Amino acid sequence: MLTIAGVLLGSAATFVVTSLTERARWRRTQSARWDDKRLLAYSEYANAVKHMVRLCRRIAETQKLLPTGQPIDLDSAFADLAEGETERAARWETVLLLGEPATISAARAWSEQVWQLEYILREEHPDAAAFTNAYRNAMRLRNEFYARARADLDITSGPLPEITWKSLQPPPSSPDHPATP
Repeated sequence: MLTIAGVLLGSAATFVVTSLTERARWRRTQSARWDDKRLLAYSEYANAVKHMVRLCRRIAETQKLLPTGQPIDLDSAFADLAEGETERAARWETVLLLGEPATISAARAWSEQVWQLEYILREEHPDAAAFTNAYRNAMRLRNEFYARARADLDITSGPLPEITWKSLQPPPSSPDHPATP
């Protein structure tokens, strides 16, 4: 009788340990699977928003709101910006589906700030200082999105480096930076 109880107890213990081990392995596999999909969703969304930011910057350079860059055709740039918004909206759906709430909020704030950039650029006489401030805010919100995404993906390599704004100084002829005699 004691032998049968020992065999049953050993079998039960083996079953429990094996079940727990398999369950933990399955959870790790599922977690890695969703992490891969979240990484792809976040990076595709970030690339779509960054494309829009880059277009806004090129338009601002053409409108002489920033001192750098080469002029581009404004009509085609605004058309490309509309296409970029369509791409961003498509990528947004995957972020909504797979993202953590804090990351979704950061992504939304970043894209709303990019809309603000576009709004400023579409004004009849866009203000260089308003654009520069909105651009800096967009880059700050970009970093917040990346920080949230990195935390969601358990990337622990530390915070992103701070951005220097040397290329965003107002042009010498702007009221914010009067030309020196």
